[in-house]
Amino acid sequence: MEWRHAADKGTHCEAEEPPIRVCEHPECELAADHRAPRAPDDLRSWRWFCLDHVRDYNRSWNFFSGWSQHDIERFQHDDVTGHRPTWPFCQGPGGGRREDLEAAFRTFAREWLNGEEAPNGRRRTGTETISEARLEALAIFDLTPPFDLDALKRRYKSLVKRHHPDANGGSRESEELLKHINHAYNYLKKECS
Repeated sequence: MEWRHAADKGTHCEAEEPPIRVCEHPECELAADHRAPRAPDDLRSWRWFCLDHVRDYNRSWNFFSGWSQHDIERFQHDDVTGHRPTWPFCQGPGGGRREDLEAAFRTFAREWLNGEEAPNGRRRTGTETISEARLEALAIFDLTPPFDLDALKRRYKSLVKRHHPDANGGSRESEELLKHINHAYNYLKKECS
């Protein structure tokens, strides 16, 4: 007989053995160690079977039994997002404007560049539209147009000295940031030449 200690009263009590379940399949007396959902609309209620009968039960299980093709397709479409509501970019609950997203990105860029101020991130300068790649490169270099090749090179040298992995103990973050700096430099250098 197994004994366990009842911590709250300091007395001993006899451990109870869990009840033995019997397979729910008719004509089966084996132990039911395997559970299966009772119905598609009641997935948290279980039926208990032996191994052979739970395999048979699962083989014949059809979650979509009684559903129309349209209902099945709608369920599969909604399942992609975990059956949560979705909406187009910057148009959902809480609104959100593109400018708010850009402000958040500038804050992130400032933190990534160790407190350096990022440019104002305006989408247009005069009538010229700034591409996403150019806007990101300008944010990394903290430059605002117009600028010349010498200014770009000075800023590049400063960033490389500060963020080079050898100067930061071989940091993986510095290595990734240096890749972004090099990419932005090459992009902006093409514009200057």
